[in-house]
Amino acid sequence: MNTAPQSPPLWKRAVDFWLAHEPVRHARWEIVMLRFVLALLFWDIHASWVPLWREPSRAVMQMVSPSSGTDLKYQSLPHPNGFASFVDLSFLANDAVEQPLRMATAASLVLFVLGVPAAFTLAIPALFGIGVTTVINSQGAIAHNAQGLQLVLLCMWLAGLWSWWCKSRGRPLPWEFTPAQLELDWARQGLMAAYVTSAVTKIVNSDGNWLSDARFFPLHMAKNNDMEFYDTLNAAALKMDWLPQVLMDHPGLCIFFFGLALPLELLAFLGLYNRRIALLFGLGLIGFHETVSLLTHLAFIFNKLLLLILFVSPQWWIVQGCKKLTHRNGAKPA
Repeated sequence: MNTAPQSPPLWKRAVDFWLAHEPVRHARWEIVMLRFVLALLFWDIHASWVPLWREPSRAVMQMVSPSSGTDLKYQSLPHPNGFASFVDLSFLANDAVEQPLRMATAASLVLFVLGVPAAFTLAIPALFGIGVTTVINSQGAIAHNAQGLQLVLLCMWLAGLWSWWCKSRGRPLPWEFTPAQLELDWARQGLMAAYVTSAVTKIVNSDGNWLSDARFFPLHMAKNNDMEFYDTLNAAALKMDWLPQVLMDHPGLCIFFFGLALPLELLAFLGLYNRRIALLFGLGLIGFHETVSLLTHLAFIFNKLLLLILFVSPQWWIVQGCKKLTHRNGAKPA
C-alpha cells in the first residue's frame, strides 16, 4: 500500500503561499537604510526639501539649511483642528520656541539614524511634527498629504516605548523581533491602518454607494485642474481638460478605475502578512496614487515613498536575487 504523503491541493498551496504569516525580519543593513530614508522624510515636515527632489543640489541645501520660508507664519488658530481643539498650539509659531525645537528634531533624527532607540530619538520629532501640522490644518483648509507619514512616525515612537517597557520588565517582544524590527513592523501597521480607515470612511460617508458615486469623480478633476491653473497660471494644468468630459460620458470607466481602489484599501491589512503580498499591495496602491496624481495633480509623494520602501522593498528583492544568482553560479561545476 502506498503510504506516501499527498501534497495539499493547489488552492491550499496558493493560499499558504500568499497568506502565510511570515513576520518581516529586517537585516541590520536594511534597518540602517530604512532609518536613513525615513529620517529624511520626517525632516521634510520642517525643511520642505521633497518638492525640490528634481534638483538634488537645491534639495540637499534645503535639508542642511532650511530657508525661513519653512517657518510657521500663523499666529492664531482660527479653525482649531485635532489637538488644537483642546490646546492652543499657536505658541509653536514663536521663533523662540520653534527654532530650538527644530534643532532638537534635527539632532534627534541624526541619533535615530545612528541607531539610538526610537523611544528616545523620535519623541520630539513625533510630537513637534504633529504640532506643526496641526497648526497648519487649523487655518481653515485641511491637508492630509502628510497624514501617513505622521502616523508612521508616531507608531515608530510608540513601538520604541513599548520595546523599552518590555525590556524593563524582562518580557520578549512579539515574534522575537529586535526593537528596531518592531519599530518598522508598527510603521507598516500604521500606514495600512490609514488606508483601511480611508476605505471605511468612504463607505460610511457615501452610505455604501462609493462605487456608484465614483462616476462623479470627473467633477473633482475639473475643479482641481482649474484650481491648479488659477493658482499658478500654468497652462499645462489644463492639458487634461478633455479627460473629465470623456469620463462623464462613460461613467463605467470611473467605476472600474476608481472603484477598484476601495477593496485595495479595505484589504490593505493583508499586506502585513508577508513580503510577497506586501509587494502586491505596495505596487497596487502606488499605481492607484499615480493614477490620481496624473488626473488631479495631487502628488501623495509621502505615501508613494513609504509604500515603496516599506512594502515593495526593492532593496530586499534585489539582494535576494543577487544571493540566488550567486548561489546558482557557485553551484555550477567547474
